[in-house]
Amino acid sequence: MSAFLPATPAAGGSAAQNDMRTDLERFFNPRAIAIVGASQDLNTISGQPLKFLRSHGYKGALYPVNPRYQEVAGVRCHASLAELPEVPDLALILVNAARVADMLRQCGAKGVPYVIIFSSGFSEVGGGGVNMQQELVSIAREFNIGVIGPNCQGMINVADSVFAGFGSVFNADYEPGVVSMVSQSGGFGFSVMNLSSKDGGLAFRQMVTTGNEIGVSTLDFVEYFIRDPQTEIIAGYIEGLKDARRLVEVGNKALAAGKPVLMWKVGNTEQGQRAAVSHTANLGGAMALYQAAFRQAGILQVEDIQDLIDYGRAFRCGRLPRGNRLAIITISGGAGILMTDECIGRGMQLAQFAPETLARLREFVPSFGSLLNPVDVTAAIFNDLSLINRTLQTIIDDPNVDCVAMINASLQGEIAARIAAEIVAVATKTDKPVLLAWSARDVVAPEAYGMLDQARIPHYKSPVRCGRALAALSWCAEARRRFEAQRAEVALRLSRPVAREALAGKTADVSEHAAKRILAEYGISVTREGLATTKEQALEAAKRIGYPVALKVQSPDISHKTEAKAVRLGIAADAELAAAYDEVLRNAIAHKPDARIEGVLVQETVQGGIEAILGVTNDPLFGPAVMFGLGGIFAEVLKDVAFRLAPVTPSVAREMIAEIKGYPLLAGARGKAPADIDALADAIVRLSALAVDLEAELAELDVNPLFVMDKGKGVKAADALIRPRSNAGKPPMNADERR
Repeated sequence: MSAFLPATPAAGGSAAQNDMRTDLERFFNPRAIAIVGASQDLNTISGQPLKFLRSHGYKGALYPVNPRYQEVAGVRCHASLAELPEVPDLALILVNAARVADMLRQCGAKGVPYVIIFSSGFSEVGGGGVNMQQELVSIAREFNIGVIGPNCQGMINVADSVFAGFGSVFNADYEPGVVSMVSQSGGFGFSVMNLSSKDGGLAFRQMVTTGNEIGVSTLDFVEYFIRDPQTEIIAGYIEGLKDARRLVEVGNKALAAGKPVLMWKVGNTEQGQRAAVSHTANLGGAMALYQAAFRQAGILQVEDIQDLIDYGRAFRCGRLPRGNRLAIITISGGAGILMTDECIGRGMQLAQFAPETLARLREFVPSFGSLLNPVDVTAAIFNDLSLINRTLQTIIDDPNVDCVAMINASLQGEIAARIAAEIVAVATKTDKPVLLAWSARDVVAPEAYGMLDQARIPHYKSPVRCGRALAALSWCAEARRRFEAQRAEVALRLSRPVAREALAGKTADVSEHAAKRILAEYGISVTREGLATTKEQALEAAKRIGYPVALKVQSPDISHKTEAKAVRLGIAADAELAAAYDEVLRNAIAHKPDARIEGVLVQETVQGGIEAILGVTNDPLFGPAVMFGLGGIFAEVLKDVAFRLAPVTPSVAREMIAEIKGYPLLAGARGKAPADIDALADAIVRLSALAVDLEAELAELDVNPLFVMDKGKGVKAADALIRPRSNAGKPPMNADERR
């Protein structure tokens, strides 16, 4: 992992990063551009930027810089940056990696605010490249330069004809659109722009690549796109974020501005992570935390270029559903089933029509059709085109319907145009989204598709793509509703100096009894127990607690208590306890003769309840995050857990609980009493407050099991383990260490 450069304050950062550039309008629309290392061979990488800037009609001044030439492509060439007659807003550095630092320093001395470094050969190659890249970081800070790159492909601002980069994609002309994208991969990012603009009908406004991202970061650009009034849709491709803890904050700004953010996150497998390191020197955090942040911030994760195009076209309709209740109208029963499966699998539900709606539909839908949702009007539309208009209007009028999908098979020619006109007449008079699955080729239904495009009614060639786009609309609409509901909610904050002092300077894992005392400091209920250093103390503790009890050896050197046979459960009498006390101590010493023994924990046996697991991980990129799941097979085998970045509010805690597949067990499945979900949510909130308060001291924490009792009876932590930050180099805690 030597290619990973630790997170540092980035040039071009947010307002929270002192004295860093945020005036990105100067970057995207520079009045003058210097091309450092410009070549007279306009087909080379160092020659293409000047060629493309001129061929696309860039209106500002261009200053090639290369001491070898008097002119480049008819433009006067300067020997150095110092000789330029003005300070350019942007410099493009296209020299060998070994010369980049000197050129960047010259940019700083000239006062250039933004620099794109195209050169590769830095931390992505490891070794000396890491030190070379760190030198660039130092120079950028010294002169307050907003650096983009190194190891990137440049940027395009279509609206202002700024084509500052290289590659075949720069040859094409583009119509300005409303999508702005930032990508850590140049080749992939520009291919997305090209396919979306040329073949997908979703034009781009701005596209920038960040490469190794030592300065202006992905999130800096996303924040700029949020402020940019001409950007309506924001896209991003990331392999990892070095300022990842800003993700939720930036996503919330996009939600407040009403702008959808669509994001690729790659490098999610072990092999993919290795490729990401070698590609852009950017090692991402755990995917579970990215997904948690995406959900918290309302960022829609995409998996394919077609997703971006399809979702973007859906957002262009300018309408969001008020809920997730979908009505489907089809002339093909099979296509309706296909779309239903896709939408239900992505969190939507089929609307239940009101009685009035069903009564109206019976008046004109053929008896051999179907009034159930999906509504199948059959091929009868070929005899009566008004069926489409009347069916669509009736369903849109239903208060139980939030959005509508229509499947028109491969209708083409004149009948396609007439049906499109009927759809437009209804769809343009409602604020409910109407999306179409229409498989006819463009050449056989040009008039129909033209009318739909003019009315901004999204249409797709397959029911699955249409269903996915509708689900994306619904997901983002729900994220905005959730944001509005939660924005006034205040997270619990607790300060516990005693807990911080207890962990200060710790170099070994904190054993169960001490860990649970820290939990109790934050109001998390724990089992009744006592730490005994003699057999007599153990007997007294058992009498005070009441049988049955458990005995557990407490040692910072024995994490695997079960493996060491240092645990006895279900002890019911004094004699049994006395024998078990000697036994667990002998086993512990035999397992690890030099172990430091703190004592033997005498603990109540919890009767009933559902076993859950709570956890905290203090991620170097995201900061503290909270985890919840059910215990046993649900967490360890099925990975049925939910993560959120701290702080966690009560409503977010409830989302985490309802999100897991095992939630029905808590809600009272098969006639069983419901669990105390209120107390569970409170424990999650309090654990979040603990994670924030102990961020400087805590690396990991596990509560396993946490018994969730029947409704009204609370929760109880039966075991816990804390790993201090000073011991964070150990592998993550596994299931055995938690017992």
